[in-house]
Amino acid sequence: MLKRIVIALVAVALLLVAVVLGVKAEVIRPNMIFTPEGVKGVDTSEYQGAIDFEALSSAGIEFVYAKASEGTTHVDAQFSATCERASGSHAALGAYHFFSFDSPGESQAANFIASAKASWDDPAIRSLKPAVDVEWYGDKKQNPPQAEDVRRELRAFVESVEAACGHKPLIYTGNDVYDLYLKGYFDDCDLWISCRKWPAWAEWPQGDWTIWQYSDVGEVKGAANAEGHVDLDVLAKGLSVDDLLI
Repeated sequence: MLKRIVIALVAVALLLVAVVLGVKAEVIRPNMIFTPEGVKGVDTSEYQGAIDFEALSSAGIEFVYAKASEGTTHVDAQFSATCERASGSHAALGAYHFFSFDSPGESQAANFIASAKASWDDPAIRSLKPAVDVEWYGDKKQNPPQAEDVRRELRAFVESVEAACGHKPLIYTGNDVYDLYLKGYFDDCDLWISCRKWPAWAEWPQGDWTIWQYSDVGEVKGAANAEGHVDLDVLAKGLSVDDLLI
């Protein structure tokens, strides 16, 4: 009897180790099991190529956040075309900016506003509040910028965008960047959390998010990169697309 118990415990332990290793390798994604019911969306960039809004709507996708710009000079190659395709679509469109830790926030905002206006100014587009993507890139995780510098430039970006469109941008981020730079300093901005391995309640138990990006290997007809994938998002329980419209 004791031998059977020991064998069973060893088997369970090995299974748990396999699951943890699988999650770290992103082979196993528990969050796909625990994905909450809610309004579904995708976020895209030029890597997804042409976006088919009709196909997305048919697949139950109600909103799209598309990259408009990055840093002070880069403009996403597909954003203008995405705006044209979104015009008249039932699916709502939001513009987001990839934030650079190496450039002034005000200059980045000017670049973003010049690009994003194409979605804000078209009355046939159901325009969402803007968003800013604040995440590690390059060697920044190993050599993180000074917190006060990041906060100063991000605040300048937020205020400039709000002045241009009347809405503070949502901030897309992961929990490590949030803890280092954002927590307690940007509570006036809604959160769009990146949590692609574990369910949101495991990494964000406070539950103070508006959008949850729960996968970067989604498969939805109408938007796909070279590997056939797109990021998948869901609104927090009780929210609708109308709550995020400009």
